[in-house]
Amino acid sequence: MKTSAIVWIVVIVIVVLGGWYWWSTQNSSTLLTQQTQTSTQTNTQTTVTPVLVLGTNATLGNFLVAQNGMTLYHYTKDTSGVSNCSGTCATIWPPYTVPSGAPLAVMAGITGQVSTLVRADGTTQLTYNGMPLYFYHSDTKPGDTMGQNVGGVWFVVQP
Repeated sequence: MKTSAIVWIVVIVIVVLGGWYWWSTQNSSTLLTQQTQTSTQTNTQTTVTPVLVLGTNATLGNFLVAQNGMTLYHYTKDTSGVSNCSGTCATIWPPYTVPSGAPLAVMAGITGQVSTLVRADGTTQLTYNGMPLYFYHSDTKPGDTMGQNVGGVWFVVQP
């Protein structure tokens, strides 16, 4: 009888230790998976596409372009933090809008202040050194600068 009691105790200890070992390895695997997912999410969140990059051509030198490669312009009738281009003007010269609160990263070599303003229509427009930024509707591909000096009031933005 004593031998069978000892055998049962040994069996119970083995089962308990085996269960504990299985449980700890499962939880470690789950914890490692969760940590890896969190690390991946963190790395993904820190990758930010610049809203401004540099374009260049032989005539104008360096100028600002949006992340899509399209040339950006400023309107000399704007004032710092105020867009004076709406309606038909904004159809020809679409404002460079970004989601409210979007990260405003820029390419190395762009040293001016990048910010936003809220337009009368409620959209958020990107600014460079306080001046609102626009595209030109006749620029059809990245690198086009058809809007340079239009009407003597529209110019590409120099960094």
